[in-house]
Amino acid sequence: MTLDDLRKILLKTPGCSECSAEDVGEWLACDSSDPGFQIFCDNELIQSMREETDDQEDDIATESNAGPSAGEAFACLDTALTWMERQPACDHIQLFTVKRIRGLATQKRFKIAKQLTVTNMFKN
Repeated sequence: MTLDDLRKILLKTPGCSECSAEDVGEWLACDSSDPGFQIFCDNELIQSMREETDDQEDDIATESNAGPSAGEAFACLDTALTWMERQPACDHIQLFTVKRIRGLATQKRFKIAKQLTVTNMFKN
Protein backbone atom coordinates (compact mmCIF):
# COMPACT_ATOMS: atom_id res chain seq x y z
CA MET A 1 0.00 0.00 0.00
CA THR A 2 1.47 3.35 -1.00
CA LEU A 3 1.18 6.76 0.62
CA ASP A 4 -1.24 7.83 -2.11
CA ASP A 5 -3.45 4.82 -1.38
CA LEU A 6 -3.55 5.74 2.30
CA ARG A 7 -4.21 9.38 1.46
CA LYS A 8 -7.15 8.39 -0.76
CA ILE A 9 -8.62 6.34 2.06
CA LEU A 10 -8.15 9.23 4.49
CA LEU A 11 -9.81 11.69 2.09
CA LYS A 12 -12.98 9.59 2.34
CA THR A 13 -12.85 9.84 6.16
CA PRO A 14 -14.85 12.73 7.63
CA GLY A 15 -12.52 15.42 9.00
CA CYS A 16 -9.51 14.33 6.97
CA SER A 17 -10.35 15.97 3.63
CA GLU A 18 -7.31 18.26 3.74
CA CYS A 19 -4.56 15.72 4.43
CA SER A 20 -1.70 15.47 1.98
CA ALA A 21 0.67 12.68 1.06
CA GLU A 22 3.35 14.47 3.10
CA ASP A 23 1.06 14.38 6.16
CA VAL A 24 0.57 10.64 5.77
CA GLY A 25 4.33 10.10 5.35
CA GLU A 26 5.01 12.17 8.47
CA TRP A 27 2.47 10.20 10.53
CA LEU A 28 3.95 6.89 9.46
CA ALA A 29 7.53 8.05 10.08
CA CYS A 30 6.57 9.33 13.53
CA ASP A 31 5.07 5.98 14.60
CA SER A 32 7.83 3.84 13.10
CA SER A 33 10.41 5.13 15.60
CA ASP A 34 8.15 4.42 18.61
CA PRO A 35 8.97 0.94 19.96
CA GLY A 36 5.41 0.60 21.24
CA PHE A 37 4.10 0.64 17.68
CA GLN A 38 6.59 -1.52 15.85
CA ILE A 39 5.33 -3.21 12.74
CA PHE A 40 6.55 -6.79 12.52
CA CYS A 41 6.21 -9.25 9.71
CA ASP A 42 5.20 -12.78 10.74
CA ASN A 43 8.78 -14.04 11.11
CA GLU A 44 9.82 -11.02 13.21
CA LEU A 45 6.79 -11.45 15.47
CA ILE A 46 7.55 -15.14 16.02
CA GLN A 47 11.22 -14.33 16.73
CA SER A 48 10.20 -11.64 19.22
CA MET A 49 7.85 -14.05 21.01
CA ARG A 50 10.57 -16.73 21.14
CA GLU A 51 13.00 -14.26 22.71
CA GLU A 52 10.42 -13.34 25.35
CA THR A 53 9.75 -17.04 25.91
CA ASP A 54 13.47 -17.73 26.36
CA ASP A 55 13.63 -14.97 28.97
CA GLN A 56 10.64 -16.46 30.80
CA GLU A 57 12.17 -19.94 30.67
CA ASP A 58 15.40 -18.53 32.13
CA ASP A 59 13.35 -17.07 34.98
CA ILE A 60 11.63 -20.42 35.54
CA ALA A 61 15.00 -22.22 35.40
CA THR A 62 16.38 -19.80 37.98
CA GLU A 63 13.42 -20.53 40.22
CA SER A 64 13.96 -24.28 39.84
CA ASN A 65 17.63 -23.91 40.78
CA ALA A 66 16.48 -22.30 44.00
CA GLY A 67 14.86 -25.54 45.20
CA PRO A 68 12.19 -28.08 44.29
CA SER A 69 9.61 -27.24 41.67
CA ALA A 70 5.99 -26.56 42.53
CA GLY A 71 5.05 -30.01 41.20
CA GLU A 72 7.66 -31.70 43.38
CA ALA A 73 6.53 -29.69 46.41
CA PHE A 74 2.91 -30.66 45.74
CA ALA A 75 3.78 -34.36 45.51
CA CYS A 76 5.76 -34.25 48.76
CA LEU A 77 3.08 -32.32 50.60
CA ASP A 78 0.39 -34.68 49.34
CA THR A 79 2.38 -37.64 50.62
CA ALA A 80 2.96 -35.90 53.95
CA LEU A 81 -0.73 -35.07 54.24
CA THR A 82 -1.72 -38.68 53.58
CA TRP A 83 0.72 -39.81 56.28
CA MET A 84 -0.44 -37.14 58.76
CA GLU A 85 -4.13 -38.09 58.32
CA ARG A 86 -3.28 -41.60 59.57
CA GLN A 87 -1.45 -40.34 62.64
CA PRO A 88 -3.57 -40.04 65.78
CA ALA A 89 -1.21 -37.39 67.18
CA CYS A 90 -1.98 -34.93 64.32
CA ASP A 91 -4.83 -32.57 65.01
CA HIS A 92 -7.09 -30.69 62.58
CA ILE A 93 -5.04 -27.46 62.81
CA GLN A 94 -1.88 -29.23 61.66
CA LEU A 95 -3.76 -30.92 58.81
CA PHE A 96 -5.34 -27.64 57.77
CA THR A 97 -1.94 -25.91 57.73
CA VAL A 98 -0.40 -28.56 55.46
CA LYS A 99 -3.48 -28.45 53.18
CA ARG A 100 -3.06 -24.68 52.80
CA ILE A 101 0.62 -25.08 51.91
CA ARG A 102 -0.28 -27.83 49.43
CA GLY A 103 -2.88 -25.45 47.93
CA LEU A 104 -0.16 -22.85 47.39
CA ALA A 105 1.99 -25.43 45.60
CA THR A 106 -1.04 -26.33 43.45
CA GLN A 107 -1.59 -22.71 42.42
CA LYS A 108 2.06 -22.25 41.47
CA ARG A 109 2.08 -25.55 39.59
CA PHE A 110 -0.91 -24.51 37.46
CA LYS A 111 0.54 -21.05 36.85
CA ILE A 112 3.78 -22.54 35.52
CA ALA A 113 1.85 -25.13 33.48
CA LYS A 114 -0.17 -22.37 31.81
CA GLN A 115 3.00 -20.46 30.93
CA LEU A 116 4.61 -23.52 29.42
CA THR A 117 1.51 -24.29 27.38
CA VAL A 118 1.49 -20.81 25.86
CA THR A 119 5.20 -20.90 25.07
CA ASN A 120 5.00 -24.31 23.46
CA MET A 121 2.41 -22.92 21.06
CA PHE A 122 5.13 -20.89 19.28
CA LYS A 123 7.72 -23.69 19.05
CA ASN A 124 7.72 -25.82 15.94
